[in-house]
Amino acid sequence: MKLLRKNEKGGAGVVALLLVILILAVGTAVLVIMDNGSIGKSTNMDAVKITTDDKPKTEESSSEPEPVVTEEPVKEPEPETLKPAKSADYKEVNAKKITSKYCILVDADKNEIIAGSGYDTKIYPASLTKLLTLLVAVENVEDTKATFKFTDEILDPLIEQDASRVGFEPGEKVTIKDMLYGAILCSGADATSGLAITVAGSEKDFAAMMNEKAKELGMENTHFTNASGLYDKKHVTTCEDMAILMKAVLANKTCKKIISTETYTTSKTEEHPDGITIDSIVFHNIYSYGKDPDFEIGGGKTGYTDESGTLIATYLEYEGKTYIAVTAKALGQDEPVLDTEYLYHTYVVEPLKKANEKSDESKDESSDESKDESSDESKEEKSDDKDKKEE
Repeated sequence: MKLLRKNEKGGAGVVALLLVILILAVGTAVLVIMDNGSIGKSTNMDAVKITTDDKPKTEESSSEPEPVVTEEPVKEPEPETLKPAKSADYKEVNAKKITSKYCILVDADKNEIIAGSGYDTKIYPASLTKLLTLLVAVENVEDTKATFKFTDEILDPLIEQDASRVGFEPGEKVTIKDMLYGAILCSGADATSGLAITVAGSEKDFAAMMNEKAKELGMENTHFTNASGLYDKKHVTTCEDMAILMKAVLANKTCKKIISTETYTTSKTEEHPDGITIDSIVFHNIYSYGKDPDFEIGGGKTGYTDESGTLIATYLEYEGKTYIAVTAKALGQDEPVLDTEYLYHTYVVEPLKKANEKSDESKDESSDESKDESSDESKEEKSDDKDKKEE
């Protein structure tokens, strides 16, 4: 019985050993299956590449990278410039025909330079500066009835410099409107000082605004240091830039009205109970020295300093179109007017007259031909009627 019990214990051990072997075999098989499946994928790390956006991609997918789509930058529209182009029919002005050293004539509707001479040469603008003072002031003042009080501090330096003035007095309260007209018609430096301080707080800051506006308009060769045009070697422009400025002034209804006014009376004040009557210098010169009866200049601005010589910027409206002329570096007051008339007459009025004459001649010839044809047809009709009667 003891021997039998020992054998029973030995059989149980064998069974246990076989079970362990079976479990190990099954486990090994499972590992082999898993090795051929998902485990293999996770252990294949040498096939992974890291892109710049830290997202892993396999070699298979990265061998043909997806094309990168880039959006074309949206181009901002270029700011509109008033800078004129040279006309295909541009004419160089004969220096012997005019006294002014520099000049330009622009077709404002086409924005083309018709004729000129040295128009891109830098000059001292003198009081033509006040055209930009006018434009900047009008664009930045809301109430032209508002007043500005003049002081000795503002007026004394202008008197010492012998600058042209309207005649405003210390302590006088003057409207913005009166200063606008005073700056242009009689070229008052007191008016421009008042406008500059009203708009910008100081003439220096106002000059900065003027230069910003000049840049905006495309006046590439202009730099101003003051609002009146008093001589400063850094205060420069060109005839071309002045023509650009004139076009901008004409585009503003208030500015155009002011430069086209012959006489204006300021508001009544304690210092001037009847106001101050201001006459336009540009119209005075045109009426005094002008000789061409074929057209009337619409308005403009004159200028003079010892360094700049005499200058004039004007506009002409003729047969439904607008033209701008600027002359610079003349000697007397009459010469800019005569030179301007020469430009308008030679390159605008005369060519249009000839073109109109040719057009009239063509119409006459066409009319004559039509009459001849009508006469021939009438003769033929009469002949046919006669033949019918004879039949």
